[in-house]
Amino acid sequence: MTATSPLTALSPLDGRYAGKVEALRPIFSEFGLMHRRVLVEVRWLLALADEPAIAEVAKLDTPARPFLMTLADGFSLQD
Repeated sequence: MTATSPLTALSPLDGRYAGKVEALRPIFSEFGLMHRRVLVEVRWLLALADEPAIAEVAKLDTPARPFLMTLADGFSLQD
């Protein structure tokens, strides 16, 4: 992943140290934050749907579970 978007920037580290911090870009950039948020929210929704004591969240059908995980795992800059 290269710094071609403000979403993948690491701020001051993008200049002099860009080559040394390239591996950190997918984790610490704004995109990395958004990707992890989506992943956590999807997993949280799945956990809530699996808990019978939480009536406010309906049980998810079988096709919905892989679909949601595909959304989270395949999250991209375009999303």
